[in-house]
Amino acid sequence: MKQMLLVMVCILLAAGWAYGDEASPGANSEIEELRQRIYDLEQKIEELQAQQAPSDETESTSEVGGRFQQLPDISFILQAKAKFTDDKADPDRQKLQLTEAELALQSYVYPEVRLDAFIAGCPAEHEHSHFHIHEAYVTYIGLKQNLNVMIGQKFVPFGRVNQLHNHSWLYARQPLVLSNLVAPESLAGQGILLDYNLPVSENLFARVDVGFWANGSESEQSDLPNIMVGPGADLTDRFRTIRLWLGKSVAETAELEAGWSWAGGRSEEDAATLARNYVHLRGVDISYRRFGRGARRLLLRGEYVWRKGTLDSGGASAVGYYLFANYRWDRYNSIGLLYDWSKFPQDTFKHESAVSFILTHQFSEQYYVRLQATMGSRPNAGSYNELWLHWAWGIGPHTHNLE
Repeated sequence: MKQMLLVMVCILLAAGWAYGDEASPGANSEIEELRQRIYDLEQKIEELQAQQAPSDETESTSEVGGRFQQLPDISFILQAKAKFTDDKADPDRQKLQLTEAELALQSYVYPEVRLDAFIAGCPAEHEHSHFHIHEAYVTYIGLKQNLNVMIGQKFVPFGRVNQLHNHSWLYARQPLVLSNLVAPESLAGQGILLDYNLPVSENLFARVDVGFWANGSESEQSDLPNIMVGPGADLTDRFRTIRLWLGKSVAETAELEAGWSWAGGRSEEDAATLARNYVHLRGVDISYRRFGRGARRLLLRGEYVWRKGTLDSGGASAVGYYLFANYRWDRYNSIGLLYDWSKFPQDTFKHESAVSFILTHQFSEQYYVRLQATMGSRPNAGSYNELWLHWAWGIGPHTHNLE
């Protein structure tokens, strides 16, 4: 910039000398004025260059998060479901209900330290809906090499989908084995999680999660004699979790995942009997994805769960599984098929099964509509048929785990 200005000055001076004899008496004063303006411009350029010099100050947390204002990521997700069924004992029969509203607040609070909080309300389940903490935890990213540490209340890493929020599911109703043996939505606890990526070969992903928790998800029982519901894990006091997760590319456009999970602990003391239920959960899961041209994707998944409690069915194990296939043929539409089968911990001689056909239209990343048709059978009620309509709307960056 300075060189260009000096060249301009030389040209102006040369012009002044060439035409000096013919110039008007005021020509010299105009040249001096131009010189002064050029000098002023050089001073301003030096000031701007000084302001752009690198600073020794500590990087702000907002810049780490990719923003230049101290504002968190704020998201709001709303869900509604309509259920039509021929089971007259179902209290949600022929109803359209607002099932959940979730507020997400997420941000970095320090370089490599992130805070995530999800606050949810369920109007369909509570007459006077109150918001409660779904998850609220701090993540220390890379505290040690390959190690992340999370502290707070969190959906624990048991099975392949327990850590997903329900609006990220690929079906309108949770598989029966998960609601009966693990938790109605997700098994959650308050504590600490160690997330370690094992240093293995470059083409193999391996991670182990170890968690120490308290105040787990409460049991859920149905008051209706014709609709039997499992109690979930019933790990309402202290418990621990371990999960090993492996992933490998098996072709240029395909990947295979496998996982093994364990959870063990106890329930809170029963006020009447002073007894505690000591429960052990085990699970295995396998997933296969294959990607095609554009947005095409095939997903195949299966999961098997064992649950054994000291106070349930004389210590007998309850088992269950589901098989799921989903095909997305473009960025907007997908179809799915779900088969699930589950015993009940309180009576391992009884079981429930169902098969579901699922059609989803994804208008955008933040808005979808889903139709699910289910045919099933449950104890004491025989067969039943259900039709679900599921809507989900969201605003904001919505940055937690998706399927």
